[in-house]
Amino acid sequence: MSTKEIILKKLEENRDKFISGEDLATELNLSRTAIWKAVNSLKDEGFIINSSTNKGYKLDDSCDKISKYGVLFNLRDELKNSDIIVYDSIDSTNTEAKRLLYSENLKNFTILISDEQTMGRGRTGKSFASPKGTGIYISIVLFPDERFNFNAFDLITVKAAVAVVNAIKNKTNKNPEIKWVNDIFLNHKKICGILSEADADFESHEIKSVIVGIGLNFKTKDKDFGKDLKAIAGSLLKDKESSLLRNEMAAEIINEFYDSYYNLSDEEVLKIYKDNSLLLGRQVSFEKNGVKYEAKAIDINDKGNLVVELENKEIMTLLSGEVSVKGEF
Repeated sequence: MSTKEIILKKLEENRDKFISGEDLATELNLSRTAIWKAVNSLKDEGFIINSSTNKGYKLDDSCDKISKYGVLFNLRDELKNSDIIVYDSIDSTNTEAKRLLYSENLKNFTILISDEQTMGRGRTGKSFASPKGTGIYISIVLFPDERFNFNAFDLITVKAAVAVVNAIKNKTNKNPEIKWVNDIFLNHKKICGILSEADADFESHEIKSVIVGIGLNFKTKDKDFGKDLKAIAGSLLKDKESSLLRNEMAAEIINEFYDSYYNLSDEEVLKIYKDNSLLLGRQVSFEKNGVKYEAKAIDINDKGNLVVELENKEIMTLLSGEVSVKGEF
């Protein structure tokens, strides 16, 4: 760990107080000048650090830059040794995770986080707006064991959606809703998208690895969404609405995903998912095999598929696809 990393780790772990430059120099067996240079280097990277002659150094309360040590500090104990890779900018954290899977030996539950995505991706090839400095863009790499149920792959997305909803409720007074299968809505606007991708052998039904991508508009302003998205995209928080930091929110999402993936039963996860569903009980429209349908969303089955009732009372199960809610929601 470099001097700069050690100082950042200490600053993130002690955000509520100043850390003496002299104490840092003594602990690290470095000169005060070396400490000062490392702090200035962090400032150049975008960290807002307050300096006081008599007190030392402290991260400003407004400093909301994503950092490995800021996320690690807020993770639960069993995740403190997780591998976290932070990028200032990347095309897509899911795409980067795929590259790393082919070039490096990754640990299970490796976490990638970026401050910006230049080519963020959603389901069915759609793009996901990922402006710099305002969102949380995470990919988690999983290596499922041999008991993994290939036919219930959508449950991974269900578990990620539950994690996001629980994390938001834990950290704010807001009540987001889940639009099957992978979108989180707040105040009638999409604030989060989830993209789960698998490296699978379709003959043996063996899953080699899974990448779970989560993109959350944290404090994204309307002007940053672009003309096409302004009407449908929203953000978790408005500017200066809360002192909640992205590192805290990112860590809470990761904590909750770990819980929903490893600790909660599928039945428990599905109950939370249904309780927070935007679709269930509502009239929806969708297209399947080139035919347009209108129906009532009545259930989410044990594989995470949407069950609908058509106007003629026929029951249909949707494995994937775009579903629209009819009327105001």
